[in-house]
This record gives sequence, C-alpha cells and structure tokens, in this order.
Amino acid sequence: MAKKTLYSFLILIGIFYTSCSKNEELVVPDNGTSGTGSSNNTLEEYLKANADYVHNINGFYIVGSAAAPGSPETTPGTTAKEIFDHSVRLFSSFLDQDNDGVVDEDRKQLNTYLANTVLFISGPLSFVDKISMSSQLTSKNLYGMSMQTDNWPYVKNYDGKGWTVSTLNSSTWRPNNFNALWEEVFHTITEAYSRSDNTLAFTPGAKFRQLMDADIAAGTYDISEQNAAENGNYDRVTAVNEYIHQIWAINFAGQDAALNSYQKEALQFMKDNKIPMTVNATYNQTIGTQIK
Repeated sequence: MAKKTLYSFLILIGIFYTSCSKNEELVVPDNGTSGTGSSNNTLEEYLKANADYVHNINGFYIVGSAAAPGSPETTPGTTAKEIFDHSVRLFSSFLDQDNDGVVDEDRKQLNTYLANTVLFISGPLSFVDKISMSSQLTSKNLYGMSMQTDNWPYVKNYDGKGWTVSTLNSSTWRPNNFNALWEEVFHTITEAYSRSDNTLAFTPGAKFRQLMDADIAAGTYDISEQNAAENGNYDRVTAVNEYIHQIWAINFAGQDAALNSYQKEALQFMKDNKIPMTVNATYNQTIGTQIK
C-alpha cells in the first residue's frame, strides 16, 4: 500500500528529563529537572498540563492527546487512549526483547539515546505542533516524532506479518492493512540512534545513506515519486529512515528474500549494530511510569 499521506513528521523540539522507573540503575541525563528551585519538574509539569496522557521510560517521554482519531483508514471505534497505550507497549517491547518486563541490559544505551534526543507524540497534527513548538521545548534540541492520528492509519490487530512482497523498489511501498503506529515507533528508535551514534547516521557518507544512494543510482529503488508528492521537500535524510524501516518490516514478516543486495547489506548492518529486530505484537507489560 502506498502512503496516502506522506510522513513529514520530524519536528525539531527540545526536551531532556530525569525520572525513576522500573530500571532505576539506568543512567539518564540531568536536564534541569532535578535538584531544587523553580526549574523542578518543569518539563513534566508542562507535559501534564498540556497533554492528556504522559508516560516516562527512564527519561524518554511518550505523550498523547485524547482527541478522537480522524484518519478514515483507522479501524472504526479506535480511541486515542488505545493508540497511546499501544505506543507505550511497542516502545517497551523494543526495549525488552526477552519479554521479562525490564529494559534489557543491551538496550539501556538505546533507552538513554531516546531520552536524550526525542519525544514521541500521538494525536492530531494541531496537538503535535502545540507540543513540539512550545517554548518549553524548542530551546533544548530534541526532535518530536509523531503518530498523527488525523492523517495516518491505525489498524487494529496488525501484527507485522501475513503479507507478501516481491521487491522493494519505492519509498511509497507499505504492506496492506498497515498500522502506521508500528512505523512511527520504529522511526523514533532509528532516529535516536542516528542522532547519537555517527555509525548509524543518515547523512552523506554514513553506511545507511551510502547503501540507499547506491540502490537509487542502480535504478532499483526510487524516491522521486514521493519527492514529487511532497513538492520537492522529501529530503534524503528522511528517506534513509524510511528505507531502513521498510527493510526491517520486510525482514520481520519473513520476506527478506525480496530484498536486493543493497537492502540485504543494510539489514545485516542493522543486525550488526544491535538495532532491535523484533517486536512482540502481543506484549502486555509496561516499562516505565504512567505520569498521567
């Protein structure tokens, strides 16, 4: 399925915070919210006052709006709280690959990267903009990653499998009956890696970028259709994040035979660098602390 609404979701914002949760031994940044004085809990207080739902996983914040989802492709009857809760479970599962209810030892660095670089927002675009453009946030150099519930489909019971693909040749490709929340959560994780580890960057000269550029140059992968749909504003940094998500999704579905040599090399590079390769579609635990 090609994207009906193209994802222009990377919004520069700033947030750092320290908080306790189930994994108290994890080192998270001190972003002016610890200690004494008027700056105490400034970020969390702002989020509590302006978001309907707030969750904290060792300094990484997930927030949501209670506004009813508006995408016509979303499963009828889906509530905003369902989408928010599902986002928390997906992040929890990516951080807890062995399903024991705590952040895996080898995922603590990822948790810190998330806390240092991104905030995840679910809700209509107006809510996403309100949170990410607030003066409370813009001064602190983080990206707001979002699930825009008025634009992108949330399909219940999507489990990442049960579909086939013969080739990956376009940035517009998506599986049938696709749940965009899975993609946006994965994008958030890889964005955090790219901003924290130069090895995993999306910029010119970095491995993922080299492979995508080579795929395009070979005529076996295309971003021009999406770039035209976005009036020339679909940059290659965003395209790399799209590219590696597609490869991840195809591999997760057991369809990796459809990948070409560039894509298989990108897949192996993800594995070699410990990017989480699985997620538990029925994960029923919650890591961290629900604040609101």
